[in-house]
Amino acid sequence: MAKLYNNISVIPLASTTDHQFVNSKTGLGKALLVSKIMFDDTWKYIETKTNQAALREATTYANFAQTQKSYINKARGKGVTAYYTALADWFCAAKVLEIDVDGWTGKIGQTIHVKARDNVKVARVSVVIRDAEENVLEMGEAVQSETGSAWWNYTTKSLVTMIPFPIVEATAQDLAGNSDSFAIS
Repeated sequence: MAKLYNNISVIPLASTTDHQFVNSKTGLGKALLVSKIMFDDTWKYIETKTNQAALREATTYANFAQTQKSYINKARGKGVTAYYTALADWFCAAKVLEIDVDGWTGKIGQTIHVKARDNVKVARVSVVIRDAEENVLEMGEAVQSETGSAWWNYTTKSLVTMIPFPIVEATAQDLAGNSDSFAIS
């Protein structure tokens, strides 16, 4: 007798159409009634191969990085290994969450605040200020406001015309080298 697999509820076989199910046999000769595959096998192979390459790169990075203090300390608090923490960090990019320009009037020495997060640690934040035609007016590295804080401070080095309002772009990078950018204008 045929067994029905992968069915949420019992479907009256008289109401099904031929394109929904396929008769198949197992290696032991049991008859099966299964749903037809909805994707192309070639596409699945290509996707798997890409994921395998990414996993290979991630494990190479994790083998190298598992001895870094940031991964050891983060792993200690989570009850996992530093290797696993580094592996997870390789797959997760740092994110720029907010750019605060409320106190910036375009003068030299003023501060632009950037909020950035990562699953382990944001390693660096850089800021680029461009005019309306996308010409770079200034760029540089932000400094973390205090250890463990999500806020980073960038101090301007040049006078910037505020009309029209310039484009301020912040890029956050994690220990694994993953980055994310966010811009306001």
